[in-house]
Amino acid sequence: MEEKKGSHLMSMEDMSTSSDAELAEAMRSSNAAAFKTFYYRYHDSIASFLYHRTYSAELTKDFVQEVFTRIWQTREKIDVTKSIKAYLYRIAKNLVIDYFRKNSSRKSYITTQTRRKQLSSQASIEMQTSINIAINKLPEKLRTVFMLSRYDGLKYVEIAEVCQVSVKTVESRMSQALNFLRKEL
Repeated sequence: MEEKKGSHLMSMEDMSTSSDAELAEAMRSSNAAAFKTFYYRYHDSIASFLYHRTYSAELTKDFVQEVFTRIWQTREKIDVTKSIKAYLYRIAKNLVIDYFRKNSSRKSYITTQTRRKQLSSQASIEMQTSINIAINKLPEKLRTVFMLSRYDGLKYVEIAEVCQVSVKTVESRMSQALNFLRKEL
């Protein structure tokens, strides 16, 4: 028997077209198919987010598994009035921060960030290196907002949820980050 979209027993067809809020509501009711849909919807973007912070395929794989495990384990506590996408990114961000804190933090983080130049073509290595150096000089809070916006494509509202600050704070930090980068570059 197939029920309405908002119900915890959605059909597979409904799941693929369901909003994040509908999937979150279904997951709260332990709907494994909703979780599977949510997983496939965000797996690649979370993996990319994590890889661009760790530059380690192994760490990325472990962190992705941990992010989605935590979502499933805390599914009953999901606040469907807030963006589950932002919640997902907040978990990922915190995993990276905790990892680098435990493993000699900032120096390791900066070292992994500079690996980005290896991904550039020969003609743009110098430019990419300058950009990486400038980004790495940003204070942590400004760098986080900048990367969530520019590299991960999150909206200011979502960044505010990830960082647990107001949208005005996100706007201010982005402005400060862009001003800093303009001066550096």
